[in-house]
Amino acid sequence: MRQHPLTWLFILLNIAVFLLVFSMPDEMRTKVFDDFSFRPAMPFELWRWLTSIFLHVSPSHLFFNMLGLYFFGKNLEEDIEKQWWLSIYFISAFLGSFVFMLTNTENAVGASGAVFGLLGATMFLNPIKINHIFMFPLPMGITAILFVIVETMAITGIYRAPELANVANIAHVAGLITGSLFAFFYSAKRSLEGFLVLVICAMLLVVMGPVFLMIASFGSVALQGIDVVVGFILLGIAKLISPVWL
Repeated sequence: MRQHPLTWLFILLNIAVFLLVFSMPDEMRTKVFDDFSFRPAMPFELWRWLTSIFLHVSPSHLFFNMLGLYFFGKNLEEDIEKQWWLSIYFISAFLGSFVFMLTNTENAVGASGAVFGLLGATMFLNPIKINHIFMFPLPMGITAILFVIVETMAITGIYRAPELANVANIAHVAGLITGSLFAFFYSAKRSLEGFLVLVICAMLLVVMGPVFLMIASFGSVALQGIDVVVGFILLGIAKLISPVWL
């Protein structure tokens, strides 16, 4: 935790907010989401731009965002100064909400835009760094491209899985682009080198597509199991806290 203080701080903040909100009685929780979600119809209620980043609608929503924050956040935190990390996190989230506002009328919550901003930056600055995602060692470049492919299919309608329903995919893409631009501002030379590595990673994905499909399928099953366990634990803790509201 000492090596990645920002990453762990934001993970713990998101978990703490989730436990607090889900320990509330139903009516109070509904009011919290009404008052603090990002609402495209109310863009001048400025607090919503910030508070919505820390709200999540379910244990799964929180788990997968925090999983991404852990992997991409800590990798980026090892490479850049803290002020850059914070700038990428929040500006990616805000621009993700802004683009979402231009294309949707529904409320939105979650740290996804910020997480994809961290992904966008780290995939250009350090694409050869190894992540053990889906229990397999994969270069950041491969991981990033897989994420981008899934998001592209979701946003274009090619792939409509139940788990992607009501997900603000356009905010993810906006966050990804924002983080990528930050990478070029931070170090154009490293980012151009990273771009070349990403091209090679894309070629590897084409050649070894079935292998990566097998890895993704295996990892998906494993993560779903972990997600169920984590959700049970989180909601159990929230229930233990709930008497404070009585």
